[in-house]
Amino acid sequence: MRARRFVAGVVVMLMLPVASRAGTDDPAAWVDPFIGTLVPGFVNPGPVLPHGMVALGPDTEGPLNYGGYYRHNSLITGFSHIHMSAGVPRGAQIPLMPVTGEVLGGDLSDIGWTQPVPAYSSAFDHATEVAEPGYYAVQLDRYAIGAELTATERAGMHRYRFPAGVASKIVVDVGRDLGGRHPASATLVDDRTLAGSITTSTGPNHTIHFVARFDRSVLAAHSLEGELLMPGSTLSADGAGVVLDFGSDGGVLVAKVGISYVDQAGAAGNLDAEIPRWDFDEVRSDAVAEWRRALSRVEVEGGTAAERISFTTALYHSQLFPNVASDVDGRYLGADGEIHSGNRPHYSHFSLWDSYRGQNQLLAEIDPVAYRDMIGSLLDFHRQSGSLPRWQLANRDQGSMSGDPVIPFVAEGWCRGLVPDDAKPELFEAMREMVERRPEYIEHGYQPVRPPESSWEVYEGGPGSTGTSLEYGVAEFSLALMADRLERETDRDTMVARAMNYRNLLDPQTGWIRPRFADGSWLEPFHPELGYGFQEGTSWQYSWLAMQDLRGLFDRMGGDSVVRDRLDTLLAFPATATVPVLPAKAQNQATVFGIAYYGNQYAPGNEHDLEAPFLYNYAGAPWKTQASARGVVSVFTPTPDGLPGNDDLGALSGWLVWAMLGIYPMTPGAPMYTVASPVFTSAVVHRPTGDLTISAPNASTTAKYVQSATLNGAPLDRAWFTESDLQDGATVTLAMDAIPNVAWGAAPQDAPPSASTHALDAFGCGG
Repeated sequence: MRARRFVAGVVVMLMLPVASRAGTDDPAAWVDPFIGTLVPGFVNPGPVLPHGMVALGPDTEGPLNYGGYYRHNSLITGFSHIHMSAGVPRGAQIPLMPVTGEVLGGDLSDIGWTQPVPAYSSAFDHATEVAEPGYYAVQLDRYAIGAELTATERAGMHRYRFPAGVASKIVVDVGRDLGGRHPASATLVDDRTLAGSITTSTGPNHTIHFVARFDRSVLAAHSLEGELLMPGSTLSADGAGVVLDFGSDGGVLVAKVGISYVDQAGAAGNLDAEIPRWDFDEVRSDAVAEWRRALSRVEVEGGTAAERISFTTALYHSQLFPNVASDVDGRYLGADGEIHSGNRPHYSHFSLWDSYRGQNQLLAEIDPVAYRDMIGSLLDFHRQSGSLPRWQLANRDQGSMSGDPVIPFVAEGWCRGLVPDDAKPELFEAMREMVERRPEYIEHGYQPVRPPESSWEVYEGGPGSTGTSLEYGVAEFSLALMADRLERETDRDTMVARAMNYRNLLDPQTGWIRPRFADGSWLEPFHPELGYGFQEGTSWQYSWLAMQDLRGLFDRMGGDSVVRDRLDTLLAFPATATVPVLPAKAQNQATVFGIAYYGNQYAPGNEHDLEAPFLYNYAGAPWKTQASARGVVSVFTPTPDGLPGNDDLGALSGWLVWAMLGIYPMTPGAPMYTVASPVFTSAVVHRPTGDLTISAPNASTTAKYVQSATLNGAPLDRAWFTESDLQDGATVTLAMDAIPNVAWGAAPQDAPPSASTHALDAFGCGG
């Protein structure tokens, strides 16, 4: 299924064009890791296993390679072992770079680059790049070296092919990552082993340890400054880097690198346990086999080849994070800075504000064992630090974004029965304590904004307190679901009441969520197109963030007709629904990739309004949800610019999986799904409690409208169902056509549940 090309003596496997993938049942063949490698996606195309600690991959120069790699960059600076698809530079620790001849010291940043770009970097040609699950290859033009990478869960493997008769060297630039140069150390343990660590300040300070082994002896080693390094000696310095000289024979050189957040012994143990031999092809084969298993958790039929690639790559990206943070021996570095040990994997790297809009629910459905362990890891974090995190990196909470998004993360597992009974009281109390630490919010029923310091500040932006209040309401409803299952009536009623606090910010005169001061007065002047009071957004994007009570929200906005008109404006309906890609992409790019928020555009690249296309289901027009969701899906293309925003550790990709399946988990924490428009004629979500099959035999690019539906053969007249309908497996069958059925699911009684109109039982929470 792949074409072959010879580069510097290495056989490089080139992925075939889109059309050539047709006919294969291998899900790994439908993944294109280059999707999202252009701004603003920030994904790295290198090899990684599902939730792997090691994410090995290429690093390039320039200010827009937050994931370590940017498609338009022209230089490779090394191949490092940690990468994240975040909206800020994170990762790129422990880079190796094969070179020949004399190694040039210094940085190109001295002549204008904004990040460290070592002078030994090499140009490369995208035509020589290959990326597929578990494998990456490229030709380094400067040195005529063919580089190949593969990985296990906690270790990476490099295979370099040097030209014959040249001085073959590897630079291990220990102290450099995406954020600059940091304190680091390197010890030449013996003539085939280098070990060390970096303590990075890219994000909260944390240390990464490594052990690198080589299949050839190091003949000489020295620092980047030329200091000789003898076996047994250690180099310690800010930005410490080592040059390893393997002689002038050229040929193949293999390196394998284990990492650990605990200590050097942990890195060595990880490496020796996971890559005991020197067989690169075996490791690569095992990696792709692991991905085949992970990608087979959702199987689809139909759709175009381009849609299949976008979907499968989204399923791939969704399962990269969170990451295992414990070593093979069970040890991990806790939030208290101490070493702990457990008998299950310990996870880190939780982008919680982003992930509750689809990725959480996907992982809980298709990989419940890992999701259970993730919740256990969050509880460990609380035990060790006294609080649950908001955005966890390594063993620290960097606290990015707002609200308490860890609560819906836990609720997704709780409502699906993934939280052990003996952990529930402690975990619930940890979350209850969290929501009680908001004196201003509790006093006023909203988080007041401070008065603007100048009239200009209203236009240029300011505090995000209003959006934070809405985030609190989402979390409190999730907590109410869990309190209900524990039969804690007082807590349940308190949380349900607070989940309605969005009402205190809904201005009755304008019908918009509006920033409010501590004395009860409203922000003046107010325009919903401006961002004062909202973090990275405006009232146009945030006013819908009451997914727990959309019926109540819509009534206070002025009713369904007003809401539909606003949604039409937000989503550029009908243009987005009838002209693929262009209107929705133009809207999203109007934010300058999430930097500037002015106007009334839908901005899926930053997650806060991802739910918008599905809101018509609550406003009496499910056919518009079907058309709009398809239109937004078209923005996700099988190209390097195929993500509308940075993937935020898989959050956008998780949303896309649901949207293409044709159902969406609207209410965070509640396993309730609202129906949209399936792209595929058939999809099977493999779940331990029974498969969910979504059958839409006539679905196509034009046949995107639901005419009627059944659930397990019985008529389904409403555009939603819950987890309780799926306990032993279920089949949802949707009759599709090119002409909308404006009546299906449109009756008021057929709208999905809202907190002000339905009991909590309606939301499908079990556990």
